[in-house]
Amino acid sequence: MKRRTQRERAGTTRGALIAAASELFAERGYHQVAADSVARRAGVTSGALYHHFRDKRDLFGAAVDAAEARLARRVAGAAAAGQDPWERLQLGIVEYLEACSEPGSGRLLFLDAPSILGAGEWRRIQTTHHLRPLRAALAGAMRAGFLERQPPDPLARLLLGALGEASIAPSPEQGDLRVAALWLLGRLRRPAGAQPSLV
Repeated sequence: MKRRTQRERAGTTRGALIAAASELFAERGYHQVAADSVARRAGVTSGALYHHFRDKRDLFGAAVDAAEARLARRVAGAAAAGQDPWERLQLGIVEYLEACSEPGSGRLLFLDAPSILGAGEWRRIQTTHHLRPLRAALAGAMRAGFLERQPPDPLARLLLGALGEASIAPSPEQGDLRVAALWLLGRLRRPAGAQPSLV
């Protein structure tokens, strides 16, 4: 049996810490989680935690980044089932909304992350995992004629902000949020032969 290298063991330990931190921060919130409880959940020592992360905030940043990366993969997987750019856009947005509305996700990604990491770091993570893919999906829908051509970045930012706000709404009805998201997308869709309008 091949022995694992030091790098492989370190990667496994780091991954276990990030997974444990993601779970605990989503369950309890940043301020209710002690670093040693993350180490215990991961099955490692506190020393191992501080070998991989400067402090609890550094671990939190890695946990948020990992959670956003998982969310992005989930959204991309759902969108891939679409038959055309418009359907892929709809499927991706609905999946994003559903995933963010799951217990703990809103707290981790939209309440604690911006306040603990700061707006700049949080926006960097959001841009990497969600804004760029959404901007690309909107641009694809525009090229295919489903949306009126316009700069996709402002529209992507507006949609992402609205979806994030919906995700942390008190006691949202999932069906209502889904219907509202699809209604909003429907208002953006350009009917065949329609002329652009500012009103």
